[in-house]
Amino acid sequence: MTRWKAGERVQDQASRERMAHLLAERVPHTSLPRPFYDDPDFFRLDMQAIFESRWVFAGLACEIGKPGAFFTVEIGETSIIVCRDREMTVRAFFNSCRHRGSIVLDQPCGRRTSFVCPYHHWSYDPTGRLLRAPNLDPAADKGELGLRPVHVREIAGLIHVCLAEDAPDIAPLAAALGPAAAPHRLAEGKVVHTVTLHEQGNWKLVMENARECDHCQAGHPELMNTLLIFDFADPWSDPAIAEFWRRCEASGLPSVTRDGADFRVGRMPFKPGNLSITMDGKPAVCRRLGDWPEQDIGSLRFTHYPSMFGHIHADYAIVVQMLPKSAGETIVTCKWLVHAEAVEGRDYDLERLVEVWRATNDQDRQLVERNQRGVRSVGYRPGPYAEASEHGVWTFVEWYARTMQGFAGATSHSAAAE
Repeated sequence: MTRWKAGERVQDQASRERMAHLLAERVPHTSLPRPFYDDPDFFRLDMQAIFESRWVFAGLACEIGKPGAFFTVEIGETSIIVCRDREMTVRAFFNSCRHRGSIVLDQPCGRRTSFVCPYHHWSYDPTGRLLRAPNLDPAADKGELGLRPVHVREIAGLIHVCLAEDAPDIAPLAAALGPAAAPHRLAEGKVVHTVTLHEQGNWKLVMENARECDHCQAGHPELMNTLLIFDFADPWSDPAIAEFWRRCEASGLPSVTRDGADFRVGRMPFKPGNLSITMDGKPAVCRRLGDWPEQDIGSLRFTHYPSMFGHIHADYAIVVQMLPKSAGETIVTCKWLVHAEAVEGRDYDLERLVEVWRATNDQDRQLVERNQRGVRSVGYRPGPYAEASEHGVWTFVEWYARTMQGFAGATSHSAAAE
């Protein structure tokens, strides 16, 4: 669905035509032209075509474990409330009062029996129903003035939302990620640490950096203690990985890599002798996620465009959310999950748990910011991706190019017809 903003149609149409032209001339499997990384008009089109129209990772089910618990998430200029109602159903709403549009909840998270707008004290229950509206016209229908709902879907403890009126099909992602992540019971875990980075880089550069590991050997020494580098395009070509998959699948752990148009889900082993991503490769948490008795189950790695990736190990999980703030800024939030009954100081040491990924995230921030500075140069020209080692990058970029070509081309033709 096309979302026009008042006063922007002529400007947006010109940007669409320019974007469609650049995409039509682009050489496949190369990086994008400069405007895709730094042009505010192109960024607005990204928001309309992708972040306001597709499924976006919002947060974790364990963060709203009780009735009335909520968290808020910012997707561009749109604030969303994600909460549990009394029946423990996950719900999502636009964080905009139905009176005059004020933000209802300013807090990032909490628990309430009702959500009260501080402006004029309209209040809503966790199902979004309007409870109280001082000075409301008696002729107004309260039943039509509840918080506007947002599409929401929980997949194995991972909550996604879609801002569009008609949400695209999320069943392929659910079918791949749900069974693979379910044994780890993330919904029953708890978040014990969160790091938020304001990266001065376009969201696509953040995702591109996360989709390859050519830079890992030099850029991530802590991570490379345990992380196994493999042929992204054809992991079956490695006999050790193929054997690892056969062992996991035989024991009931869905593991073989599964690809979709906008996602990848697969379990990969660590370097031999390692059981977790820690400095020494030993488990960081005594209490394992889920009930799985086997320790040597590698890392369930998954990514979903445009907003997230994660790793789930036997002992802990990290989930990384990437949300654009502007053409040149992305908010990256990393959360560490452990078993709900794991106790710090007894079952895990927090510093040991977070040290590898904390270092890795900051190293990635620096790499993205250097990349952003470079693509802003008048001397920048798109370059080729390596077919094997950068398979994940060009897969993402080609998905993006197809998505935006369809959006820019379709809306250009529509406007011309009018």
